[in-house]
Amino acid sequence: MKKNTLLSLKCLLLLTCLQTSHAQLYSNGGFSTGLIAANGTIAPSSYSWSEAAANAGNATEANGTIGFSGFFHTETTTTNFSLADDFVVPANVVWNITDFSFYCYQTGYTGTVPPIDQLRIQLYNGDPSAGGTLIAGDMTTNVYDAANSSEALVYRTTNTFVPTPATAGTTRKIWKVRGNLTTSIPSGTYWVVYQAHGTNNNSVFFPPVTVAGSRGIATANAKQLTVTTSIWKSVLDSGNPDTAPDVIQEMPFLINENTLSIDNSLVSSIAVYPNPVQNFITISNVSDALINRIEITDLNGRLVKSEFSPSDSKINVTDLQTGMYLMKIISDKGFVVKKIIKK
Repeated sequence: MKKNTLLSLKCLLLLTCLQTSHAQLYSNGGFSTGLIAANGTIAPSSYSWSEAAANAGNATEANGTIGFSGFFHTETTTTNFSLADDFVVPANVVWNITDFSFYCYQTGYTGTVPPIDQLRIQLYNGDPSAGGTLIAGDMTTNVYDAANSSEALVYRTTNTFVPTPATAGTTRKIWKVRGNLTTSIPSGTYWVVYQAHGTNNNSVFFPPVTVAGSRGIATANAKQLTVTTSIWKSVLDSGNPDTAPDVIQEMPFLINENTLSIDNSLVSSIAVYPNPVQNFITISNVSDALINRIEITDLNGRLVKSEFSPSDSKINVTDLQTGMYLMKIISDKGFVVKKIIKK
């Protein structure tokens, strides 16, 4: 294991004995499709692919749109796009949001920091195109948090096998960009609206949620606003070839929140077993803490599984790939992080 990976693991495990007020609350979906593209091209070291997916039901069809416009230009109002997607706050829960993170790229960009210098965010308590009410944020204030924005360690690429073989490319490095928006919201359905400005005043694109073998997930309902026309439209993948049907897409984003500080007694009172685990991992809750959420992340900090208000003490990890993960158990008394090994 690389030295920097071990260091990251040690830093994350240190959270189990320190206080904190900031943690990942929600993920609207992933976009990494693995280390090997459909044509066998291996991703560069430390990176994975986000490969536009082929349709498992029709091997001749693939996503034709690599990313969607969500940017504005400062010298003209005729180029101005916003993206929006929804999320649900579970019943009997209040989320104390501190910020959102989104994923973007500029084709051919070779810089060492994200290619944006502005980020705007709005939060609605319903569909902004169908009567939703603005409850936080605006489209004039720059809330970009450059200090907490970085590489996502993923390259977005076209489908490399359908309909004709191609070489997976590294010209679309994906960046994780954070915007600060502090608000508290109760249970309900909400929509987040966002747009960015490219540092070079060029286009900025956002990749959709990507699942290998599927051109779009069943519940996808993301929307795009062309601001100059005030028209909201579904975020549609155009399909490759052109005869492939359009498919509505979902947009990935993260929400962070203020959380309870850790109660150090949880470290010894909550255990997980068996470890290593193959199928189901059991949580032993001696402290009788009320567990609100379970989050499992890989060593790069990517959320791979999340469960709200687990109904029992067993978590199914059968679908996880072999390797080491961090399980964060969040309760009414605080949280604890456990290292688990999937075999």
